[in-house]
Amino acid sequence: MGLLEKIANIPELIKLENTLFVLPFTYIGMLLANSFNIKVFLLITLALVCARAAAFSMNRYTGKELDEKNPKKDSWKSVRIYSRKELLIVFIVFAAIFEAAAFELNLLSAELAPFVLIIVVLEPYAKRYTAHRHMLMGFVIGLGVLGGYVGASGTIPTTVPLYALLTGYMCFSAGSDIIYTMSHVDFDKKNGLKTYPVKYGINLSKQISKYLHYWAAALFIEFGAVLNFQAVVAAGIVSLFIFFFEHRNLSEKSERSIATTFFYYNAAVSLLMLCSVIISLQLIH
Repeated sequence: MGLLEKIANIPELIKLENTLFVLPFTYIGMLLANSFNIKVFLLITLALVCARAAAFSMNRYTGKELDEKNPKKDSWKSVRIYSRKELLIVFIVFAAIFEAAAFELNLLSAELAPFVLIIVVLEPYAKRYTAHRHMLMGFVIGLGVLGGYVGASGTIPTTVPLYALLTGYMCFSAGSDIIYTMSHVDFDKKNGLKTYPVKYGINLSKQISKYLHYWAAALFIEFGAVLNFQAVVAAGIVSLFIFFFEHRNLSEKSERSIATTFFYYNAAVSLLMLCSVIISLQLIH
């Protein structure tokens, strides 16, 4: 396969569509910093997309041999067409762009960016050592809220509500990751990978995921209530119902059910929260 075709398949490699889960919460962090302008918006978007791209390419790099053995992944172009050397190059390119975008934003972003990359490099190895890797992944993704705020303001937030939102988003992401790994439980068990479905079984893992999502909705509501953002409180309540129907419709026997659950419901919650924050800020001003 030629170079141009490999470049054209990078969006699939980095799962570009999954940024729909992350960008809305990053934008919320940015908006809460009260420092919006087009340049900051574009740089934060570039930094976030490149950080996730670096994370996904590192994940493919560290897990290439396992991915090639996984019958659910061996048909992915990102598994078949890239060598480990090429995956490492993709990681380096996106990591460099992320660092450059962070440097352009402000000094604090530039200082924190290397620590983000360290976490990105280490996180894929967690699945080899602990089933609690879901919570670590949730934490890493949850940092997007903090990244949006720091990128826009150049300061560390001191307001408690933002950390309630970050924690809620962490629970949201961890619960979703548990759902995703349900379809890989047999392969993961056979190859010694650590996940909640492997450790606790499908049924208990579904319960853990559900309560993490419910806790996320509760924290979203708290975030809105403390800031007196009525639209956010309403969005948090709607999110609770979305999570309820998400888990009611989830079937561990259906690949389609898991894929639909993982994408559409979660994208709906993320976009709903962003819209509610925008409405609340508009009502204040």
